[in-house]
Amino acid sequence: MRLALILALAALFVGASPAQAQFQTMGSNCREPIEGAEQMNASGEHAGALAAFDALVEKCTTRDSRERIQAGRARAFNGMGRYEEAIAAADATLEAYDENLDGFFERAYAHEQLGDLAAAEADFTRVIELTEKNQNVAERATLYAYMADRYQRAGKAVEAEQYMSTALELDPANPDFHVIQGDWAARGGDYDAAFQHYDRAGELGRDPMEMYRIRSTASLKMVQEKYGTEKAQELRQQMTPEETEFVCSELGRALDAGMKDMQMDLFAALVCR
Repeated sequence: MRLALILALAALFVGASPAQAQFQTMGSNCREPIEGAEQMNASGEHAGALAAFDALVEKCTTRDSRERIQAGRARAFNGMGRYEEAIAAADATLEAYDENLDGFFERAYAHEQLGDLAAAEADFTRVIELTEKNQNVAERATLYAYMADRYQRAGKAVEAEQYMSTALELDPANPDFHVIQGDWAARGGDYDAAFQHYDRAGELGRDPMEMYRIRSTASLKMVQEKYGTEKAQELRQQMTPEETEFVCSELGRALDAGMKDMQMDLFAALVCR
């Protein structure tokens, strides 16, 4: 649904990653495939993401390219449970830029999974230090939200809520933070809470087209999970009239606004018309 939030912060949130926040030297021939690989990571397609990043290692050699490629490889390795390799990739990220938050976070997570709690704590502490060092309040809030999203995806709900609370205290009008919380709720199956957060993101000025896409994707996922099928014909037979009205309304706004998605088009043709 993100990065989406893939990207002004990716890996996790609605925008670009901390590496992307550094100045850019890569061209579109590297940036676009890197963003595609980051999207695969965000969607849980870690093997595909790793293959995509590996194909770019020798092609994309600017500092910002190396940061994002190695951070992406570290995340993919962690997602696949290959923690020693994740540490090596995180080390390579930090060799490219020694204040890269992704590098510290992925290495901390890998150390934790391997039982080296002291090393994990040292890296997590460094993430916090680097975040608190930023004197720009809005940027610091975005970094806290980034940390919150990464903790939530790592199964650390308490830490995630703590850092998201800090982000909202610093920048309460940032709509991206509500999109992130909406995504959390949707992943947990609480779609009422998810749409409340999406509503708030829209009220705070989040790009309407992007919100149409997010909301329509979430509404379709909601009924797919409830009925255990992605087949439009089966969903048409099983959904209640209220569910059909809701899903088709969300989908209709997105398609009318110009969203291009083959799956959505097919669902609308079979169910909504």
